[in-house]
Amino acid sequence: MRKDSDNVRLLEPGEAPAKRKILVVEDNELNREILSSFLEEKFDVILAENGEEGLKILGEHYRELSVVLLDICMPVCDGFEFLRRRNKDKLLSTIPVIVMTGSNSKDAEIQCLDLGAVDFIPKPYNFKIVVGRINSVIKLRESVLTLTAVEHDELTGIYTRQAFFYHAKTLLKAKAEERFHLIVADIRDFKLINSSYGDKIGDEVLCYLAKTYTKMFRDGLVSRYGSDQFVCMTYGDWDLSLETMKKLTEEIAENAPIPNLMIKYGVYEDVDTSLPISVICDRGFMAIRSIRDNYEHSIAYYTEEMNQKQMQDRALENRFESAISNKEFVAYFQPKYDVKIEKIVGAESLVRWINSDGSMVMPGDFIPLYERDGLIVRLDEYIFRHVCEFQRELMEKGQELLPISVNLSRASIHHIGVVDRYVEIVKETGIPFSCVSIELTETATLNNVKIRDFTERLVNAGFALHMDDFGSGYSSLITLSELPFNTLKIDKSLVDCIGQQKGRMVVQQVIILAHGLGMNVIAEGVETAEQVELLREMECDDIQGFYYSRPLPREEFIKKLG
Repeated sequence: MRKDSDNVRLLEPGEAPAKRKILVVEDNELNREILSSFLEEKFDVILAENGEEGLKILGEHYRELSVVLLDICMPVCDGFEFLRRRNKDKLLSTIPVIVMTGSNSKDAEIQCLDLGAVDFIPKPYNFKIVVGRINSVIKLRESVLTLTAVEHDELTGIYTRQAFFYHAKTLLKAKAEERFHLIVADIRDFKLINSSYGDKIGDEVLCYLAKTYTKMFRDGLVSRYGSDQFVCMTYGDWDLSLETMKKLTEEIAENAPIPNLMIKYGVYEDVDTSLPISVICDRGFMAIRSIRDNYEHSIAYYTEEMNQKQMQDRALENRFESAISNKEFVAYFQPKYDVKIEKIVGAESLVRWINSDGSMVMPGDFIPLYERDGLIVRLDEYIFRHVCEFQRELMEKGQELLPISVNLSRASIHHIGVVDRYVEIVKETGIPFSCVSIELTETATLNNVKIRDFTERLVNAGFALHMDDFGSGYSSLITLSELPFNTLKIDKSLVDCIGQQKGRMVVQQVIILAHGLGMNVIAEGVETAEQVELLREMECDDIQGFYYSRPLPREEFIKKLG
């Protein structure tokens, strides 16, 4: 892959300098010279005349330094400020600091201890005390070993995430004229590997990948970014084409400790070096997320369009609170028709986001996003209350109430107190439970014993339950038999197949099965007269879809009700 190289010497894991190095930060020239002349026999001594210079040297030599001797009273940057700024960096804060002071102030000592100083040396200096305390600190907190533990992952020996951030920043500065590239790797189903093969084999997989990536990117940096994630940064002229990456990843999988090792790769070529390292890494994982649910592709490349999508997502998240406050989220209603008499017998509420200028934010732009970040729980409840209040208004006008179903997301199902809050909302609005039903997707109810208690509590409270999207995923007959659904909604993907013989047979058997279990059947996404006729022949109960009506805003739905 690499066409040329220019080595940058980096300290290897476990490697220590031959002679302990000490940084003396002291503004008094005479004191610096005295300390230096006395300590240089036993240590390598680096001198800094103020805190600002000391921090710069600490950042450049932190891997070699054993102790910092720090004066408190200095111009430019005093000892207190030095300690504060040092504490902001996890790597720099591992280097022990001994404070040198001529003050007897206990407050100053306490403040230094609070800021992370490990010991004090009084002025004027007693050099036996100075050496004794330096040696004690080195013995108690062997900085090289401590730093190695912080820098290097205990299992694989490669850099930790925090160390990678620091070294990558240094490398970018050292090779500012180079083109940098980032490759991130995410092992798929690593928990399954541990459960199937055992933790020992799982560890072998991680060590194998760490060794492989380190050998591959010898001139760059390799980090264990997460429990089952790796980040590799390199520079120069590399061939990272899809064809080359495929060959490389296939070779890695073939030589792995287990068969069929699946890894997703994100590639960010020619990185924007002005960005923080964390953002650069995020872009690599952004590429992986674009193929997260795609079983056919294991390699993805970061594009600017991905970044624009992420910025759009962040903007939608930031707008959520104001959209709730301004009631920009509204319920649209898609009627459900009795297939025999072709009259409205109910509706499904669907959330829509209407901007202040009348434009609409597409549901596909915000619903999946809010499902990922948890905001969907509040949105679910907001729409549920909206529908309940709508039904109350119809009831107060003396209009017949038809059941309107409300979708409950997977996140809401697992959120504490949802059933109690929904029951309270129904009671507050004074409507019958029968006029607002709950739709749960089939996939959200699979293989979870907690769902049984949740659904039983809803039914016991008085709600009718609809199984939504049946046939869109891994359909489970056990779910139908064990959970208290009274209505089954056949997904559009199955309805679209009823024009074919096999598809028609599948839908027919689903209807027969549901009726046998005492369930009502609704077909979703019905768009043609042919589909309506076939479903009528199959004795499907109700139909929902564009053939009869698209989702309607409130006023249009009321008019349609007559």
